[in-house]
Amino acid sequence: MTGIAGLRMSMLAPGLARGGMTRAYSLACSLRAAGVEVEIIGALAHGEDVYPEPPQGITVLPVSFSPARRALETRRLVRGEVLYALKPRVTSFGMALSCRKGRRLLLDIDDRETAFHAEFDAVSWRGRARRRVRRARNLDDVAYTRWMEEFTHRASAITANSHVLCQQFRAVHVPSAKDTAVFDPARYDGDVCRRALGLEGLRVIMFPGTPRPHKGVEDAAAALESLGWRDARLVLVGGREVGHAYAQALEAKYGPRVIHLPRFGIDAMPSVVAAAHVVVVPQRDTAVARAQFPMKITDAMAMAKPIIATRVGDIPAALDGAAYLVEPSSPTQIARALEAIFDDPHDAARRGREARIRCERTFSTTAVAEILRGVLEGTQ
Repeated sequence: MTGIAGLRMSMLAPGLARGGMTRAYSLACSLRAAGVEVEIIGALAHGEDVYPEPPQGITVLPVSFSPARRALETRRLVRGEVLYALKPRVTSFGMALSCRKGRRLLLDIDDRETAFHAEFDAVSWRGRARRRVRRARNLDDVAYTRWMEEFTHRASAITANSHVLCQQFRAVHVPSAKDTAVFDPARYDGDVCRRALGLEGLRVIMFPGTPRPHKGVEDAAAALESLGWRDARLVLVGGREVGHAYAQALEAKYGPRVIHLPRFGIDAMPSVVAAAHVVVVPQRDTAVARAQFPMKITDAMAMAKPIIATRVGDIPAALDGAAYLVEPSSPTQIARALEAIFDDPHDAARRGREARIRCERTFSTTAVAEILRGVLEGTQ
C-alpha cells in the first residue's frame, strides 16, 4: 500500500456523541490498516461524553458545540492532506467544504438522512413560528441536510455503506469493517460472558444497538412472548439517548422478557456479543431501513453467532445461507426461526461459522482497507 502509506487524513464528524461514530471508527480502523494516519474531529456539547468510546489507537479531537467557535476550532485542528466528511450535514460536510483549500475531500453517507424526519404535525401559527426558529438554530436540521446534498458533487469521491445509497449518490460501496482479530469467538467463553453480564442460566436473544421502531425490535419481543419460554430474554445493549424512551416502552409492555443493558465501549463489544445465543436484526421494510446495513450484523458474523434477520436492503445478499432470514414485520417467522435454532444447535453453529467466513472475506478491516485504498488512489 505504498501509494497512500503515510497519508494524513482529518475525518469530520457531525458530533462525537450523536450518532455515526461507530461508522467513523470502522472507517478509521480500515484506513489505519492501509497505512493512513487518521484523526476524528467533531463537536461535543457541554456535559456530553464521546459515545461510543473510541477503539485503542484512534485519535478523537473534540471542538465546541457553538457553531462559530466550532468552525474556528475545526480549522485550527485540521492537519490532514485529505478531508473525509461523515454524513452530508453542515456540521461535517459543510465544515469540510470550508476547510478544503486545495485538499482532497471525501464524503461518506451511511443513512438516508432526510428519511429520518417525518413531516411536522399540524400546530398553531405561533407553534409553527417557534418551531421554525428552533430549526433555524439547529445545523443538523433536515432542511440544512437537504441543502448540503445539493453540493455532494463537490466531493472528490463519495462512499456509502449500502447499495441503495450507492445508487442514489453514485458512491463507491464501502461496507463497515470489523476487526476479526478482535472479534474472534475463539477468545471468549459464552457462559463466562453471560455470567459477567448477569445473564447466567438464560437463553439470550440479543439486539446490540439503539432500538428504534424501524429496526423491528418490538417484532422480536412479540415473537419471544408468543413462545412463552420462561428462561429466554430479549437483551438490548446500550444505545444513544434517542432510543431510551422506546426501550423503556418495550420493557413496560413486555416486562421481564426484555432486559436493557448499559452502554459498552467498542473494545468491550466482542465479550458482550459472545454472551448471545442468537443475534436478532429484525429491520422493518422502510425507506430508512432499506438504505442501512446494520453494523450489529457484522458484530454477530465475526463472532460466529446464529443470526435472525429480515429480507430488507443489503441483508439477504450478505447473509443468505449463513443466517435465518425472515420477512419483515413478522413475529411469527421470528418465533419459528428461534425454535429452529434451539431445536438444532448444530445447524445453528454451522451457519454461524459460515457467517464468520463471509465476514473475514468481505467485512474484515483488511478487506475494507483494500477498497479505501482504491478510493484514495483514484482521487490522486
